[in-house]
Amino acid sequence: MMRLLSLLLLAAAVHNCTDPVELTTDFETPELVVDAWLTDESAPQTIRLTLSQDYYANRLPAGVEDAEVVVCLESGAACYPFVHQDSGRYVWTPQPGETLGRVDDRFVLGIRRGEENYAATSTMRRVPPIDSIAVRLEEDQLGLDEGLYAQLYARDFVGEGDAYLVRTTINDTLLNRPRELNLVYDATFDAGSGTDGIVFISPIRFNINKIDDNGGFVALEPGDRIEVEIWSLNPEAFFFLSVARDQIQNGDNGIFQIPVANSPGNVIDLATEEPILGVFNVSAVSSATRIVE
Repeated sequence: MMRLLSLLLLAAAVHNCTDPVELTTDFETPELVVDAWLTDESAPQTIRLTLSQDYYANRLPAGVEDAEVVVCLESGAACYPFVHQDSGRYVWTPQPGETLGRVDDRFVLGIRRGEENYAATSTMRRVPPIDSIAVRLEEDQLGLDEGLYAQLYARDFVGEGDAYLVRTTINDTLLNRPRELNLVYDATFDAGSGTDGIVFISPIRFNINKIDDNGGFVALEPGDRIEVEIWSLNPEAFFFLSVARDQIQNGDNGIFQIPVANSPGNVIDLATEEPILGVFNVSAVSSATRIVE
C-alpha cells in the first residue's frame, strides 16, 4: 500500500510540473522557399517564392518579389517565363489550348535572384484516367454515420513506381485538411506494399469524402457536386508531400511525435549544389465530376 501511495504521489508531482522549456531553433537568416506545382492543364500556372521563417513565427511567410523565373523543356524546344504578380506569385498564362507539355517531357526550372541561381528538374509522369465516381448509401457503422458517400475508381498502371496526388473539391471547396491529403503509390499508400497495376485500394477510394474536426467522414447531400482530380507525381514530390503530411499531423501523435524537420525537395543552389527548401513538380492531370442524386 505504501509503495502504491508513493507511486501515486510521484505521478502527481510529475503531472504538475509546468516549468516552461525554451527550445532553440537555430534560425538565423531567411532562406528561399520554392512552391512550384505545375500541371498540363490549359490554365494559368503559378510558382510561389517565399522566405523561410522561424518555426514559432505566427505570421504568413514573406513573398519574394525580385526574382526571375522560367520553366523550359529540357530539349530546348520551348521556354515559359513566369511573371511576378503579387506577394511572391509568379504566373505563366497560356494561350487558348496551350499547355506546358506532354507526358514524358522533362522540364527545367530556373530561378535567379540577384547573384544567386537555383534550378530543378521534373518529368511529367503518366496519370491513369478516372473510371468513375460512385455514390452509395452506407449503413450506420463504427466510425461512420449512415448516409451517402463517394468512392473513386481508377486503376494504377502496370509497372512499379507510379505516384499520384488525389485532390477532391466538393461544392467548390477544395478538401485540404492534413488528413484529407490523399497520396497514392502503385494503388496503395507507399512503395513498400508490393502492389502494382490494380484498382486503387478501398481506403484511398473512400478518402475523397470530407473529414470533420474529429476525423470522421461527412456524408454527402443530394445536389452536392464532387470533382476529383488525380495528379501524377515524381518520386521527390511524393516523398516531399509524405513528410509534410506527417509533420503537419505530428501534434496528434502524443508521445510518439517524430522530430520536426523540413520536407526534402529537389531544388538546388547552383553555386553550392546543395538543396534548398521547396519542390518542383509538373503533373499530368485526369479528372471527373459527379452530382449526388
